[in-house]
Amino acid sequence: MHRRRFLTTLIGSLTGLFVARRARPTAIRAASPSPASAAPPTGATTPVGTPYPLVALPGKAPLGQVYDRPPNYETPTLKLIGERNYPFTDTEYYYVRYREAQPAVITPDAFRLQVDGDSVQKPLTLTLKDLQGFPRVEVGAVGECTGLGRGLLRPLVPGVPWTKGDMSCALWAGASLKAILDEAGIKPGAVQVAFRSGGTTIAFKKPQYWRVYPLETVLQPDALLAYEMNKGEIPLFNGAPVRLVVPGSYAPLWVKQLVEIEVRSTPQPMEWSGRPMSPAKVKTYSLITAPADGTQVPMNAPLTLTGLAWDGGQGIAKVELSLDDGKTWEGADVEKSYGTYVWRVWHHTVQPPQAGEFRILSRATSVDGATQPMDPDPAVLKNGGRQNNAIRTFAAVLTGM
Repeated sequence: MHRRRFLTTLIGSLTGLFVARRARPTAIRAASPSPASAAPPTGATTPVGTPYPLVALPGKAPLGQVYDRPPNYETPTLKLIGERNYPFTDTEYYYVRYREAQPAVITPDAFRLQVDGDSVQKPLTLTLKDLQGFPRVEVGAVGECTGLGRGLLRPLVPGVPWTKGDMSCALWAGASLKAILDEAGIKPGAVQVAFRSGGTTIAFKKPQYWRVYPLETVLQPDALLAYEMNKGEIPLFNGAPVRLVVPGSYAPLWVKQLVEIEVRSTPQPMEWSGRPMSPAKVKTYSLITAPADGTQVPMNAPLTLTGLAWDGGQGIAKVELSLDDGKTWEGADVEKSYGTYVWRVWHHTVQPPQAGEFRILSRATSVDGATQPMDPDPAVLKNGGRQNNAIRTFAAVLTGM
């Protein structure tokens, strides 16, 4: 077994034992990591849009296995746009991102959500049936890890080496978070809302996984506790039975297997990362989904590109393409909007510029003028490549034949 994988598995197992000996009895159990199975090899001439081996977790289609534990699997770019749920990602291809060693398995009957904290007037304990009785919110939203593209940076920076698939888009439905907080009652002076997963992280010193938001961010009408995904059940590896969704913000904060909400009068750093609280609004992004990187394309025929563009909800104004490293740009045809926080699909036809390897750049601009820089800002690189939306990072790399 690979040394890194062995150590990660060992740490995860020991952490689970450590926590289990100190935890109160619970109906939550860890998912077994064993049933994952490898997909048939795709072959060098049929790239799918991930450099990692394709592995199918229980309830999921083959995804690019970045790490096996914690389970981190990216969506092949050819599967980002769904076939059955257009333009959303089909549920089985939605990417998987965990800090927990494995997802906590919580049955619908065993699910309980605690709403408490020093800034709550009336603590609540809610069942899944209780949640279904709150006002229903349905919203399409891009879920994106802050490390998108980290594995494409040179030199490499610390962190999970994602390429272009640690993000997906789904139609979420569930209970209004604002309605739940209103039911609990928020005391004057509340400034922060924290969310805890039922899983256990691989860190001995921080076994609980907490994420935090400013109060005003989670009071937006589109924030919800989701119990449905693409009009069906949420898979275990995407947060079942209940997960947080805050459209327009980065998805590491969208806690999966949610079991506790704590409203606080004193801001605290995010328990897992230690970084300060921020609204974490998604920047403006674009990338080419098809053809996948590494595809061989004929020189004597037009090449049709398909791609995506998205932002934090302000709206995409235009998408442009360049085959000469940004010297000149051509406008793409952008499809209609399917919702404020849903990515926009675009198309453009080009003529391959040369035999051998070549790069195509894409650039999105939002209606407020926000656009993508050509290269990552030094502050982004210093921060582990988080929230990098640089044009050259996400260039398509193809080969003319």
